[in-house]
Amino acid sequence: MSFLTPSYLLFFPAAAVFYYLLPARAKNPWLLLCSWFFYLCAGPQYFAFLLFAIVTTYAAGLRLEKKRSRLTLSLAVGAQIALLFVFKYLGFALSLVARALRAAGLAFEQPALSLILPLGISFYLFQAMGYLVDVYRGKRPAQRNFIKYALFISFFPSLLSGPIGRSDQLLPQFDAPRPFCWTGVKSGLIRFLWGAFQKLVVADRLGAVTAAVFAAPHNYSTLQLWGAAAAFSLQIYCDFAAYSDMACGCAEAMGFSLIQNFRTPYFSRSIQEFWRRWHISLSSWFRDYLYFPLGGSRRGTARKYLNVLVVFAVSGLWHGAALTFVVWGLLNGLYQVIGGLSAPLRQKIRQSLRLHDDGQLCILWQTACTFVLATIAWVFFKAGSLHAALSVLRGMFLPRAGTGLTLFAGLHELFAAALGLLFVLARDLWSLRCDPPRRLAEGNRAVRWVLCLGLLMLTLVLGTYGTGYDAQDFIYFKF
Repeated sequence: MSFLTPSYLLFFPAAAVFYYLLPARAKNPWLLLCSWFFYLCAGPQYFAFLLFAIVTTYAAGLRLEKKRSRLTLSLAVGAQIALLFVFKYLGFALSLVARALRAAGLAFEQPALSLILPLGISFYLFQAMGYLVDVYRGKRPAQRNFIKYALFISFFPSLLSGPIGRSDQLLPQFDAPRPFCWTGVKSGLIRFLWGAFQKLVVADRLGAVTAAVFAAPHNYSTLQLWGAAAAFSLQIYCDFAAYSDMACGCAEAMGFSLIQNFRTPYFSRSIQEFWRRWHISLSSWFRDYLYFPLGGSRRGTARKYLNVLVVFAVSGLWHGAALTFVVWGLLNGLYQVIGGLSAPLRQKIRQSLRLHDDGQLCILWQTACTFVLATIAWVFFKAGSLHAALSVLRGMFLPRAGTGLTLFAGLHELFAAALGLLFVLARDLWSLRCDPPRRLAEGNRAVRWVLCLGLLMLTLVLGTYGTGYDAQDFIYFKF
């Protein structure tokens, strides 16, 4: 049951209305029931894994509060990692072993595996592991109420693709009933509508372009390949930001606040800044639970950059069990290492050219360079294999002519994509000054109705739909 299916558009209003109508003691059980029903609709075969994560980490949290034991923490976290490894990475690990043995001249018959990948497993396991570490560190007490803890792990707006909640941010919100707030409801619904626009009008339309080009890069010119690579950079942003907006919008309509997952990342002036503004809940999770425990920047420059590379390699692997994701992660880490080492030289060059660090020319140049670097890295993320990624990159950097194929099916598609991207740009610029959905919810009623009805009509008219008028799956559903 995705956010943009008719079933969800019936499920959510019922869940929200009954949540507000029920007495205080029944609100959390109702939300948990709704969350588990939502997950069961995604596939009953997945539910056992969610329940395993909830029960084991709940019990481990209580144990850690009684006795702060590194062994208990290791066993509990290790159980979650083992679950993730078996169902997400075992096949990939066996393929690497097979390659290594064949390279050594040894025969190895890789077993055929047909394991399911439970939806959302990377997200809810990371949320559970973060909770255990917080309890072990004494950052928060263990949650004794099982219903509240189960709801923390399986809260349906963020269950499938985040944002990854923190125990100190989300758990306290289940301790007190959320009073009805008409402004919050309006703001949440506007946020949800904006997410639907980004997904249907922009992300899915760009997705058709990138799928065609990456499937046969030899048919396209250098300029078209650059256009497709840039289109994927924008597609994945609009796709995942759309999901995050809809998740946050649903939560806000019920009085809850989720972590903001994106903060205009393509306005960043460096890759390091980009990762502070992209998928914030995951980036901050790796910072707090992996980078800092590895030593962060406290053990010298060499160790700092090694830690950066390790974190980004793991981040790449988190996104998918394939070498392309590992290369994508390492490339983003390498960008930061090179950026840090070359910072003094680049500073001297700017001084010699009399460019001010915060001057418009310098800002535009750095922003453009960051977008290009991110776009090159995204090629590995999108491509199905290293060979396919290198094929696209060769076409991007070795000039060649195409075969006459166009990126868009017609002027209507091009116009819709351009209009959608202009709206995305305008909204991101507006968000630098305020929270647009909240501002609209609190602002003039006539302006709000005109903008929302206009956005709804554009979504209905210009949106791209699949069978049964459903949207394509969100990209991050497979992670």
